[in-house]
Amino acid sequence: MTARTARWESTLDSVVVYAQGALCRRLARGTVPPDGRLRVTGLPRSLDPGSLRARVLGAPRVRVVEARVEVEAEPADPRTPHELREAAERLRDRHAAVQARRDRQLTLIEEAGGLHPAPPARRREDAQRRTPVEAWLELADFVDRRLAALQARLAELEEELLRAGHELAVAEDRLARASGDAPQAHVAATVSAVLTLARTGAPGTAAEAAAGVEVELEVEYGVPGAVWVPAYRLAHRQGDDTGRLVLRASVAQRTGEDWNGVRIALATSDLRRRTDLPRLHSVRIGRRQPAPAPSGWREPPAGRGGG
Repeated sequence: MTARTARWESTLDSVVVYAQGALCRRLARGTVPPDGRLRVTGLPRSLDPGSLRARVLGAPRVRVVEARVEVEAEPADPRTPHELREAAERLRDRHAAVQARRDRQLTLIEEAGGLHPAPPARRREDAQRRTPVEAWLELADFVDRRLAALQARLAELEEELLRAGHELAVAEDRLARASGDAPQAHVAATVSAVLTLARTGAPGTAAEAAAGVEVELEVEYGVPGAVWVPAYRLAHRQGDDTGRLVLRASVAQRTGEDWNGVRIALATSDLRRRTDLPRLHSVRIGRRQPAPAPSGWREPPAGRGGG
């Protein structure tokens, strides 16, 4: 009976989006098993198997000696479309409630910002009164404290609304995938990277030497379903001799991964461009040699037997 391969969960750390395709970087951490073999999970099904690269971070004596992509089959999401629809409805109600609280907070901020001192109306027979400066200053201080508290609460509500919107988008995507006319499969395919770690410069086998060492792995792979488009905006006021140029980028991807909260960099080159080395023709340097004389031999006529 063979031992089960250790499974390490990975986290998407950064993505470099090219003109066509993207290069993703995942991180995983754990203790090297006795046989040195492990499985890094969480990779998308759209990855290019030939682009898989893996290396060990922070442990110079431990290295990756083998890396390959392996597809596994596991039970699919047992929830029915009805359950997914109920979950999406709950998240939709939660998103609407958070949005209503955010809008109410904006109203409170507008009301607090509109507070200003207004002296009472003076009748003609009343004597001139001095302006209560202390009361005005106290009101201004109260407004500042009130606005600071309201703004802090508004930032919390904005973050909560962002999380609720993301959870709702994920639930609606799951519901859309489960609501098709085609019957759902009972198993789902998952992609993982099977790695073998070894330790250099140690006695015994490589796997035994690396066993028990806690390391951090970097797994890098390319995916084709990503693209980015630049957008330029030039702002210039009439009469000024300067302007402001703003560059924005719109990123679109259908890789099957969630890029929310991931560092994203942009590149103008093509990820899938060929980088083969050119084939150089041989060149002889020296005196030119005369061409060899013909030998005079030729093939016998067709159909003539040998003697």
